[in-house]
Amino acid sequence: MTEYILPHVVAHEEERLARLARMLDPQLRLRLQQLGVGPGWKCLELGAGNGSISEWLAGQVGPEGEVVVSDIDTKFIDRLADAGLDVRRIDATRDPLGEGYDLICGRAFLHHIPQRRDVLARIRDALRPGGFVLVEEPDFHSVFAEENLAMRAFWEGFVAWAANQSIDYFVGRRLGLWLTELGFEAVDLRGETILSEGGSAISAFWKLTFEELSGPILASGMVAQADFDEAMRLFDTPGHWNWQCSFLIAAGQKPAS
Repeated sequence: MTEYILPHVVAHEEERLARLARMLDPQLRLRLQQLGVGPGWKCLELGAGNGSISEWLAGQVGPEGEVVVSDIDTKFIDRLADAGLDVRRIDATRDPLGEGYDLICGRAFLHHIPQRRDVLARIRDALRPGGFVLVEEPDFHSVFAEENLAMRAFWEGFVAWAANQSIDYFVGRRLGLWLTELGFEAVDLRGETILSEGGSAISAFWKLTFEELSGPILASGMVAQADFDEAMRLFDTPGHWNWQCSFLIAAGQKPAS
């Protein structure tokens, strides 16, 4: 698979993942509850980051259930083995996923993988009949609503730079069609766009992300230094409300027979 542009070895990555979890966990937990996840379920989380969702799932499935928590780098989830979770290093494009799962979920990992649709097919094959898939991915259409010209130019350049890294920041909108084509039933796709005031925890997440990526972004020439600096300033500026991407959650059920 393509190397992750923010590997776990970069500075502040644990803090960034914690901020991402605080921003997105509430919506994802709600959708999981709507699927009915409960005692005895066998679950797999792909691309688990800091493992916050797997920790929550463990509480839902109870001692009679099973939660496999995985990532291509288990640095931030190894601690969960002590809590009874099954920690595995899994590259979703090629490693065995296991089988017979009631639920396979993941957040913000497919957009980094050129074989996105193929990974969804592998997820389908690892589910039991009647099992559920639930994946959350970004769609950056909303950032182009930004009214500040420098910030909009920054977003346009960043999305173009990411596309050159084989990252699809519009993958969210494709999930419903792919799940339907792969034979899933009761496919549902919905999401949330969170505007964040400068200086807030969410804006701090984005600023931290872009500061970690500043070298390759600026070296590409796709984002001007002045636009980058102004965007970082606005992420810190109370009173300025920053647009960000929509996070879309797609769910589907494998046919029972």
